[in-house]
Amino acid sequence: MSRVDAQVSTDASYVAQLLARGVENLSEEPARLDDEASRARRRLEDVSVRNYRAYIDAASAYAAVRREAKSCATLLETLEAQLPDLKRGCDAFEAGARKISSERTMCRRVMANSGAIGDLLEVPKLMDACVRNGHYDEALDLENFVAKMEATHGDIGLVKKIADEARQSSAEMLRGLVGRLRVGIQLPECLRVVGYLRRLSAYDETTLRRTFLACREEYIANLVSDLDDGNSYEYLKRLTDVHRVSLFDVVMQYRAIFSDDAGPEANSNEVSGSLLYSWATHRISKYFELIVATLPRVVEGAALASVYEHCEYCGTSLARVGLDTRPLLRPAFADAAANIFDSALASTGEEFERALSASTWSHFAASSPSTTAVKQEGSDAVETPPESLAEHVPLAAFVNGVLLAYNELRHLVGVLDVTTRLTRSLETALFRATSTLLASSRADGAEQRERAARAAVVAAYADIALPYLARAFSKLTDRVLTLEAVDDARNRLTDARTV
Repeated sequence: MSRVDAQVSTDASYVAQLLARGVENLSEEPARLDDEASRARRRLEDVSVRNYRAYIDAASAYAAVRREAKSCATLLETLEAQLPDLKRGCDAFEAGARKISSERTMCRRVMANSGAIGDLLEVPKLMDACVRNGHYDEALDLENFVAKMEATHGDIGLVKKIADEARQSSAEMLRGLVGRLRVGIQLPECLRVVGYLRRLSAYDETTLRRTFLACREEYIANLVSDLDDGNSYEYLKRLTDVHRVSLFDVVMQYRAIFSDDAGPEANSNEVSGSLLYSWATHRISKYFELIVATLPRVVEGAALASVYEHCEYCGTSLARVGLDTRPLLRPAFADAAANIFDSALASTGEEFERALSASTWSHFAASSPSTTAVKQEGSDAVETPPESLAEHVPLAAFVNGVLLAYNELRHLVGVLDVTTRLTRSLETALFRATSTLLASSRADGAEQRERAARAAVVAAYADIALPYLARAFSKLTDRVLTLEAVDDARNRLTDARTV
């Protein structure tokens, strides 16, 4: 029961007592109350006198309590003002403790899986070692493992670092594989290299084909640049061998690696064929340019014939893969053969002019051939030059020079279409020789003996040398030809035969 309830109960009890008394007792109640009040004051005074020190101590205690309460209030206000900082500090401590706990948990996991983590850390070095030692299968397996790990745990810094190092090794492997295509390589290894490039997924199919052809082109270009062109004959043969072997190998490798049903893109057949055709056209055009540029330096017919035979064999070999170079090279060899023939005839004509200008005509007067001898020797076999020409040294030298020009081309005339050009060149040379001989035979101031010698030389030239050279030329070309220069020379020398 509370104090208020107790007071109310006492008052109710007192009122009940008053009501129970009579009227007479009620009149005496004030006096009684006064007496009780007086007695209470006296007791209070007695208690106060006897316990005054307690009152003093209580007052002191009260004052002290008030001071302490005031101090506590001040401290509480200070504490209240610092509570936000305390809360922030507690939050920071809680976060730090949580982080430390997480790191501690992670450290425990690292310690528990230290072996596996060590193996992961060794993956980049192991992959690099595999690349450097040529173990590309193992390197590609490691690269796939790292790619899967990055896809699953790409948010982990260590995994990102391992993936970056693995990509560096993959780039080095790509450079090494492409470099293998730039050197001599056989089909089995070529298949492996292209298979590795496909597994790397660095190129799409079309780019891979272009890269393959570009690398093989660089390889062939390096082989060609390493050839010594000091000896044109050997250079052309080695150049032809390089293209025969290399072109055949590249085409076969390309068709074996990039088969028609291997391309994933649409129209892969057309793309493959056009790429190969474009590259082959480019490489053959380079080969043709080198042939055309070097052929003029081959000045011997036998060497030219040997080179031509070598090129024909090359064309026959490449024809099996659809790269027949023979129709392209034949005109170039025909031009070279005609140039050799023209050069030999020009040199012979110049020597003939010098010999005529330096000859002493009287020396040949006593040895002029008879008409009968001329006719007989004019019908001799073409294989043996007429012996009577030996009596006229300039004329014999001229015939020998023309025969040497024939011999230069004896292996080429039957395989090259040069008959028409050779005919024109021979007619030009004979026309020049005829003009030179006519000019020498018509010189003024000559004695009877010298004029007879000139007539003999003219007769030998018209009746022996020219028909013999015509028959020899027909034998050379396997055609019966009537040289216009022979008829023209005979008509022009008719007046010069008489003394």
